[in-house]
Amino acid sequence: MMLYSPSVTSLNKRLLALTSLALLMAIPATVQASIPAPQAIALNGASLSPKTNSHQWLIADKKDDKDDKKGRRDRDDDREVRIDLNRAKNFARQAAEAANGGIRYYRAEDSMHGPAQRCPYTDNGDSWTFTFLGTRVGSVTRAVQSVVTVYKSSSQIVVAYNGPIRTVQQTQVTRFTTIQRTVLVDLLRGNCSCNNLLTSATRTQIMSQSRSLRPGIQKKLLRGKGLPPGIAKKLVALPKQVNSYINLPTAYDLFVVGSNVVLIDQVNYVVVDYISNVLL
Repeated sequence: MMLYSPSVTSLNKRLLALTSLALLMAIPATVQASIPAPQAIALNGASLSPKTNSHQWLIADKKDDKDDKKGRRDRDDDREVRIDLNRAKNFARQAAEAANGGIRYYRAEDSMHGPAQRCPYTDNGDSWTFTFLGTRVGSVTRAVQSVVTVYKSSSQIVVAYNGPIRTVQQTQVTRFTTIQRTVLVDLLRGNCSCNNLLTSATRTQIMSQSRSLRPGIQKKLLRGKGLPPGIAKKLVALPKQVNSYINLPTAYDLFVVGSNVVLIDQVNYVVVDYISNVLL
């Protein structure tokens, strides 16, 4: 049996205490050394993260608008919606699919499934209008024509026409048809089932300019002539989906001047025809 003197026991206790203290002091340094520097994490994260587009495509969904039902505004109410041509093409195709019973029953022409630059569209400035054909699933004959307008800075999509294929007049237009006149008058007076072709902003602009021109302005509108000086500045252009709706070639522009609807040839920029006293 080994015996320890009190002095030896005391020495051992001191050595044990010193050793424990040294270990405790070393642990924080070890932990700190094992944690990467914040800057290194940021750099690594930046190098691995994909490049982001400066444009954010913001279409409001149900989650975004839960608070809207309570009458509150949030960040999604103030964000700007930006829709590029490719996305607009997809929206137009999907609108036609929905209007024709879904993809189980309808398929749009191939151009609406490929690159956007190859699809049949018209750039209206604030929107794109797509005029395309489709087939019933199981058939090879195109039997459906759709005219869909997608706005660039909002989520608004307007199906201007969806039905049997119409043959758009390709010859030179000399005047409005009776049906075209009726639809245009009803549209501008707000009595048409197609009232959604014009936004409230466009209607406000039309009404404001009509009050700034003299009632006899139609006397200065002559077929085959250019617009009188000063009047051209008052023109309010109608969107191209109106052309599509009334079966008018997009090579012609529709304007409102005072209380008149004017048909302008884009090539020669002359008055082809007009409808006077449209606005009451």
